[in-house]
Amino acid sequence: MLDKFRLDGKVALVTGCSRGIGMAFAEALAEAGADIIGVSQSGAMDACADTVRRAGRKFREYACDFADRAALYAFIKAVKADFPRIDILVNNAGTIKREPAAEHRDEYWDTVVQVNLNSQF
Repeated sequence: MLDKFRLDGKVALVTGCSRGIGMAFAEALAEAGADIIGVSQSGAMDACADTVRRAGRKFREYACDFADRAALYAFIKAVKADFPRIDILVNNAGTIKREPAAEHRDEYWDTVVQVNLNSQF
C-alpha cells in the first residue's frame, strides 16, 4: 500500500531542517525516496544529513538567513544553478519572539514578516 506514496526520483527542498519539524519532514521525505535540499540559517544540519544519507538518499546543504533579502536571492540563484527542478517544497523556516505585543519593536516585526511570509514567496 505504501508503495503508492513513493517519492523516488523526486527532489524536496526543506527550509528550517536543522532541527524539529523541518528535520522530521526531511527524514520522512527521504524515507519515501526523495533527495533532499536542506536549508537552515545556521547551516548546522549534520544530524539531518546523516539520517537522509542512511536512508540512501542524497542531501545537499545550504545556509540562508531568510531575514536578509540579498542572502535569500543569492540562495535562490545558487539552488536554481545546482538543480534543474524542485518537485516538493516545504516552507518550514520561521521566527518568533515571545514578549508582550506592546514591547515589540517595529524592526522585529519587520523581521518576522520577512522570514515567515515574504521569504516564502
